[in-house]
Amino acid sequence: MSFPQTGNILPRRRAPSFARLVATALRTSLKGQSSKIKTVALWTGANDRTVKNWLSGERAPSGDHFLGLAANCPAVLAAFLAAIHRSDCLVMADIEEARAKVAAALVALEAVRAVQLEQGDRGPQ
Repeated sequence: MSFPQTGNILPRRRAPSFARLVATALRTSLKGQSSKIKTVALWTGANDRTVKNWLSGERAPSGDHFLGLAANCPAVLAAFLAAIHRSDCLVMADIEEARAKVAAALVALEAVRAVQLEQGDRGPQ
């Protein structure tokens, strides 16, 4: 009969909880902003007390609230994708963000061009 081995194996370190992951990402992203709570509340529709619990890492956002955070805070999205080992998806998010900025720049350039053409039709004044 053999004796069970006890006391030699330490428990594995637990991965950071989802609540702490979201809290860290939010605090990093909103660092220096005076109205962190109001900003996050606007993004998600959650009340101030709920947002305070998220920022402290005591509680994690629910599904719908998390979607609002991920949509409005790139740091939350990046932290989540890194936690599930899908950082490769960030490349697509960056491409889409760049595409949107280029589209906005093209709209602005077209507006400037239209003004210049309009002034050119009138001649020098």
